[in-house]
This record gives sequence, C-alpha cells and structure tokens, in this order.
Amino acid sequence: MSDAGATPAAANAMPGFSPEAYGKYYLIDKIAVGGMAEIFKAKTFGHGGFENTFVVKRILQHMSDNEQFVQMFLDEAKVTAQLQHANVVRVWEYGKIGTNYFLSMDFVDGKDSKMILRKLFERRKMIPREFAVYIAMETAKGLDYAHKRTTNAGAPLDIVHRDVSPSNILVSYTGEVKVADFGIVQASGVLETTTKGTLKGKIEYMSPEQALGEVLDRRSDVFALGIVMWEMLTGRRAFKTDNEIKTLERVRNVEIEPACLVNNQVPTRLSEIVMRCLEKDPADRYQDARELHADLLNFLYPATPDVVQQSLHHFMSELFADDIATERGRVEESTRLARAMHEAEPSVELQEDWEEGQRGGSEPTVAPVKTTPAPSRLPILLGAAALAVALGVVGLGGLWMVNQSAPAPEVKTEIVQASPSIVLRVAPVEGVVKLDGKDAGKGTSLTLRDVPLGKHTVEVTAEGYEPYSKEIEVGEGEKLLLDVKLAAVRKPPEMRLESPPKVAPAEARIEPSATPQPAAKVDPPPPPPAEKAKGKVNINVSGGWADIYVDGKKIGTTPIFGLQLPVGTYAVRAKNEQTGLDATKQVTVKEGEAASVAFSAQ
Repeated sequence: MSDAGATPAAANAMPGFSPEAYGKYYLIDKIAVGGMAEIFKAKTFGHGGFENTFVVKRILQHMSDNEQFVQMFLDEAKVTAQLQHANVVRVWEYGKIGTNYFLSMDFVDGKDSKMILRKLFERRKMIPREFAVYIAMETAKGLDYAHKRTTNAGAPLDIVHRDVSPSNILVSYTGEVKVADFGIVQASGVLETTTKGTLKGKIEYMSPEQALGEVLDRRSDVFALGIVMWEMLTGRRAFKTDNEIKTLERVRNVEIEPACLVNNQVPTRLSEIVMRCLEKDPADRYQDARELHADLLNFLYPATPDVVQQSLHHFMSELFADDIATERGRVEESTRLARAMHEAEPSVELQEDWEEGQRGGSEPTVAPVKTTPAPSRLPILLGAAALAVALGVVGLGGLWMVNQSAPAPEVKTEIVQASPSIVLRVAPVEGVVKLDGKDAGKGTSLTLRDVPLGKHTVEVTAEGYEPYSKEIEVGEGEKLLLDVKLAAVRKPPEMRLESPPKVAPAEARIEPSATPQPAAKVDPPPPPPAEKAKGKVNINVSGGWADIYVDGKKIGTTPIFGLQLPVGTYAVRAKNEQTGLDATKQVTVKEGEAASVAFSAQ
C-alpha cells in the first residue's frame, strides 16, 4: 500500500537485519518501513532443496487495531488476488499471524521507476527515450488488464488504481515492467473508506477529477500515466511545487507545457501522445489504456518490445551494478541462515488417525491454523458439502462423476480476424490525409483502422509541398506502414526575354508583306537537382547501451533502427562514459538497403 511507503521491488535494505521466522515464511531482509506497514523479502522452503522468494507486507503493531486501515489492507488483497498478468504484481496470500495482518506477493528483483530516475539525476543523465516509451507501454498493458477485469460471472470489477506514479511502476533487472500497490484501489465490491473532504493518492500524480474529489474511471489512470511519461521525457516534475495547495491548483487547471517545448529532443508525435493523456476533459483523452499502448507501439516501430527489453536489461545491469552485487551477497547469506533455521525445526509427529489408510472412529484433533482464512470461502465450502450429502455422493470423486454426467452444452467458436489498418508517418510537416478521396485525418503519424480489403489510393497534402499519392492494396488482417516524405514545392526559374525589336518610325515602317521579326526566345528551366538516394542503418550495442554519433553529430541512444541516411560512407561512434565505451566504426550506406553496425559493451 502507498501508506507503507514501499513497493515489492528490491530497495535499499535495512542494515543489520537478522532473519526471522514468520509463519511459513522466513523474513531474510527488510526492504522498507513506513508509518503503517513494513516490507520484507521472504523465503519459503520445501522438500529437495526447493525454495521460493516473496515480498511480505506486514501491518505495524499499532495499526493492527485500526479497522479502517485493516479494511484497506483486505481490499488490496481481494482485488489484487484476482489479477494474474505479466505486468501486474500478484498477491498470493492474505492472513494474520499473531496480532499482525500481512500480504505475500510477487518479488520483483529490480527497482521502481522513481529510483531509476533518481539514480540518473545523480549522474546528470536522462532515461533514454526508447526505455521511457517501453516502460509506459508495458504499464499501459497492465492497467488495461486491471481496468477490464471481470468476476468469474462476467461482472466488471471497475478497477481504478488511483495511485499510478513512478514508485508504483517496477522495472526488474531483466527489463520486465510491473504495476504495483493497489492499496487505495477503487473497485466494485470494495468498501470505500475515504473520509469526506480527504484525497487518496499522491497529489502531484492525480487527475483533475481526482483532485476535485469526483467519481473516477479508467481515464483517471491514463492521465496519471501521462504525468509519468512527461516527467521521464523532460527530466522535470510536471505539477509538483513547494506547496501542496499550489500543486493541487496546477493539477486541477492542468497547467503544463507540451513535452516537446520543454525538451526539444522529444519528437512531436511522442509529445502529442503524452499531451493527449493529459487532456483536462476525460472525453478528450485516450478512452482506455489499450489505445495508448497501440500508439506507443506504433511510435516504437520498427524496434520491437523484445529488443528494447533486452537493451533495458543491460541498461539496468550497468546502472545498478553496485546495488546488484551488494543485494545478492546479502541475500545469499540471509538465505543460508534462514535455511538453517528451517532445517533445525523439529519434525512433526503425526497422530495415528492422520496416517494414510487408517479409519479410526474418532476425528483427529487439529491445531488452530495460524493464518485466518478468508471468511467468504466458508459458506461456499459448506454449501458444496451440503450439496454432496443431498446428492448421496461421498468424496470429491463422486461429485466429479455427478458433474460429468450432464451433457456438455454445444459451444460455438467464432474466429475474429483482425481488421486491416494503414499506419502513415508523414515528414517533415503535418499532412492532410485522404483515403480514396475522403478525409482521413491530419498529423505526422496516423493509423487508419478498419480499412476495407482491396485496392485504395492514399493522398497526402500540405501547404508548400508537392502532393503525395500512392496506390496500395490491403489483405485480410494486414497492417501496412507508409513512410511519406513530402517534397517542397520548387519555384520555377524566372523567364528571360531578349530585348524587344526596335520599331521603325511611321514613315519608314515595313510593309506587311515583308518578313516579320522573330518571336522572343525563352530559356528552358534547368532540371531540378535529383534527390540523393538513401539507405538505412541499424545500430546496437551488445551487452549494454551507448550514445551514438554519426560523423560527429549525436543521433540518439541505442538501440537505433531504420536511421535513414544518404548513400555514402559514415563514421559511427558509440560512447558510454559510465562503462568507458568509446569506439568508432565505418559504415557504407547503399541505396534501398539496410546496413548494421554492432558494438560490444565489453
């Protein structure tokens, strides 16, 4: 929960921590402690050397009697336990051991985005653009899944995270991204315990409607993710001031400049995506996180998520190399001590009635279970048992036979084929796009969806540029990409005329029968210079990343795909001050071909 002040990612662990047994868990490291809860890295052990790693979040002793806080803790467990997605931190267990309530959840071996940005700030660096886009894109996937999650009966859960911020976006050392901390989630079936007049969440990452205390939907989380993207791309805080009241007013009025005006290295199209998330009116934003994910994926093209994740893995490994070595050394020692504690526990002597095959007349005595089961499961179990008795079946096997005796209903499967689409990238200015003579939009990057099968004409126009037209054909499920390069209109050369012939005086004029004067000569316009042919270059660093310079001009940060250059030979330089990488290679660009330049971080 956000009140705990920590997330399930590895953080700066508390020094001098000694492992302790906590129910079936062994707490091997304390990650963080807040005003209401404390966070531990924990292990469980099984037969044959099996072990697993979790994060345990435990309510502090003085908060265990606070009914409102315990209810929030339970709400987090109930909601998150229903979310099973690669981009969401999953809760595995909720219970009470002694007088403390706890949650166990996925352990993400990495850092939260806030730690990443802070570490880069210390080095006076910004996060590479490709990584910022990838982190936002993966976060959008996790949020979209949560927003659209339903109960087993198909009823929407109407989940709104309400606390999307850098500290709740986790990035593992291998480049995985997960959304964490549904501690103040809004969802159907969750008891709302907010006191009237109070706000839940971090003020600087609220949507305008959240700051006004209005009813929220999924578009509020889209706004919050837009704030995170804006800050990653600009290196500045979007709304935060030195005064909470001022911050709240800036959020409510959405007082913010486009990202491309704050940092001129941010492409216009990417800035447009971010600012659409930050529209004051929810109706003007992306209507769900899936739409946002699709536009970010199109912007990232031709780089693929898998390639960027691999580069992010190397980036994280280099950025936090010292932390990784320290954390893993400490965890190995704590795990050794915890395993020794586990092995030293006395074995349990089973009563005779527990042994397999025994049919004693009396029921065995069962010790109280430490972990309190969820109360809602008991009526279900009792109902199932009553049903089994009523049907005259004994044991789960009999119940299975009853369930199988009913004929299975016929299931009709409908295969839905993805509709064709056309993605246009227009440069160097915005263009007006028409498809088959009909207006289709305006901008530098557009996606035309649900395009009918067959042949079509795509036209792009812009003031001061030659019109562009292309015949294309789309097939079933195809997604075509058109790179439209508009050519500026060339002014025709001035017409040069010879001096007009002298006209004789009236008395000396030539009779009409005489030979007429020749017409004025016009010099033909010079042919326009032919545009130099171009090719493409892909640049990457194996085992790391680097800033790339082509003939001394900085191009960007690896990975770089589809860089268009005129035909010729270039010097490509890869530089990373942190790792000491500084290498230069020659590359020859050929017309219509893609050349590759690879460097090694070692």
